[in-house]
Amino acid sequence: MKRQLALLAFTLLLTAGSATPVPGEETSALDFTATALDGTTFSGQSLAGKAVLLDFWGSWCAPCIHAFPTLVRLDHDFGERLEVVGLAFYSGDLAEIAAFAAQHELSYTVLEGSDATIEKFEIVAFPTYVLISADGEVLFAQAGQVTDLYERVAAALGQPAGGLHAATTAAANLP
Repeated sequence: MKRQLALLAFTLLLTAGSATPVPGEETSALDFTATALDGTTFSGQSLAGKAVLLDFWGSWCAPCIHAFPTLVRLDHDFGERLEVVGLAFYSGDLAEIAAFAAQHELSYTVLEGSDATIEKFEIVAFPTYVLISADGEVLFAQAGQVTDLYERVAAALGQPAGGLHAATTAAANLP
């Protein structure tokens, strides 16, 4: 409980630019394991060769929940070009996480994160987003609410801001 309260305090004290891996650095960002909602072990290495957006979140985190529609749109719009992976922390057992993900209609991969994953990525706040290129390079890492997340991911993947589903993005009034 103390750890949950400490992480919640960090979330409330977010500063723009808090990040974990340094963009452009060589990284083994996909060298992690987590627990899939069916209880099996998920290896980040299974994502090698694909762009990956890691979303570190908690069910108790309002900015995390606020970003879910944007993450679902990214997953839908970029299909084969991007794998969105949500890592839930301090959000109950696997059944509770699965129910929460279903309630929020999360269409992307949702996993239960661990303290080891928090340490590996040096997570200090929720949400935290880490975008990894298909080559394994960290393109950006950002803690806190990212109001232009869709646009940042699209630009990093080489999609012009006005392209793909700009009308959908605009109509959804992204945070």
